[in-house]
Amino acid sequence: MDNQGITVVVPTLNRGGFLRDCLADLVAQRHRPLEVLVVDQSETLGTEVAAFIAKHADVITYHHVAFRGLPLARNYGWQLARHEAILFVDDDIRCGPDLTSEHLRSLGLPGVGLVAGGIDTPGRAADLLRRPGAYRRWTATPLRGFAATGEGDADHAAGCNFSAWRRALAAAGGLDEALGRGAALYEETDLCLRVRRAGFRVYFNGRARLTHLVAPGGGCRVDGVADYVRALAHNRGVMIRRHGRWFHAPVALGRMAALGLAYARHYRVPRALGGCLAGGLRGLRAGGRPPSCTDFSNGGRA
Repeated sequence: MDNQGITVVVPTLNRGGFLRDCLADLVAQRHRPLEVLVVDQSETLGTEVAAFIAKHADVITYHHVAFRGLPLARNYGWQLARHEAILFVDDDIRCGPDLTSEHLRSLGLPGVGLVAGGIDTPGRAADLLRRPGAYRRWTATPLRGFAATGEGDADHAAGCNFSAWRRALAAAGGLDEALGRGAALYEETDLCLRVRRAGFRVYFNGRARLTHLVAPGGGCRVDGVADYVRALAHNRGVMIRRHGRWFHAPVALGRMAALGLAYARHYRVPRALGGCLAGGLRGLRAGGRPPSCTDFSNGGRA
């Protein structure tokens, strides 16, 4: 395991200052071999970040891409990664020097294909559950609990901090780019459930830990309430169709409708309810199709 390299994939969009700090923590990782692969969807790269990347060109591989979409960027990253172990983080995180070592330790456990890491979120109450990373099929709801510090099997991971073997990602069919709508909700949960279906364990390691700063802008933030709810319902519809049984559907669909109604009432945007219905129906149809994963084996061209 000491000679096992790891690639850290960092999708980024218009977060120059956050990205600079994130990259500084990643190049300071104790583990080697290490590659930090940046998938930049921004219009321009700030001079400070560009200088930092140039200074650490031995570790950082920089790709400026023309497409937009978080699952698409993650698929691009894992397919072009130099190493077989791949860690995915957001561009607005900070971490200590042993993040990659802890992920590799857990990836080395028998049968593990994907590892969920621990997460601290400043300004929010500690997110603790007895079993972190559980998924409730009756309501198509992923539970978090990633502030925990222990270890054990899980159903899913958070997108800002998870790792996987390339073979597990390939066996699962990659991340579903159909879930790239809006804030790309549930894209990592869907992947994890498919990784488990492919015969791999999903494992939580609370010591593979980082701090998620939740940047207020950039990334895949969605400003309009109606647009957010439409995308949420679409992706939730995919989850209901793909990962539930027929007898789960009535309860899960009722939960989805309740979410749409809650957003419409709270923000006083009645059309959010219509968006919930339309998005949910499209998602149910999309969930009956195989995941969409672009083949970047042609050298990175979408």
